[in-house]
Amino acid sequence: MDIIDQAMNIERQGELLYRAFANALSDKGAIYIFTWLADQEKRHYEVFQKIKQGGPLANEKSSDLQGVRNIFLGWKDANPGLNSKTPQIELYRHALDVEEKSVRLYEEGARTAADEAARAAFLLITAEEKAHRQIMENIIEMVIKPEYWAENAEFGYRAEEYYL
Repeated sequence: MDIIDQAMNIERQGELLYRAFANALSDKGAIYIFTWLADQEKRHYEVFQKIKQGGPLANEKSSDLQGVRNIFLGWKDANPGLNSKTPQIELYRHALDVEEKSVRLYEEGARTAADEAARAAFLLITAEEKAHRQIMENIIEMVIKPEYWAENAEFGYRAEEYYL
């Protein structure tokens, strides 16, 4: 199996995985994020499919993260009900693993690409997968932060110039 086939397989599995996560959850923000990720994986699959078929690639744009930013703002302003006791944390960690594997594979694909169009597509999708990885890292931090962080003015971090 060549790297394009591997990439297509990963993207298809990622889409199915994220849709299953979205269907298993009740939190609207989490459903939105996993549905958005599934849609992105589907789009990546289609790009790799075009590469495999030798067809021309449209000038692919990086994905719009505004909707995801809005979800984070909504979670910040309202209590989303996510905490360390929610089994969702395992979903997020699993999604993070998927994104990390994708990044590694696509970086390798960019290094070994047969032509410049394929290399450019691998680099574009690598950048998007890194953004997805960052989203998962941020969600995980938000979910587990209450376990280790005391938000209190007395104990809060202060920059050195604060005390001068």
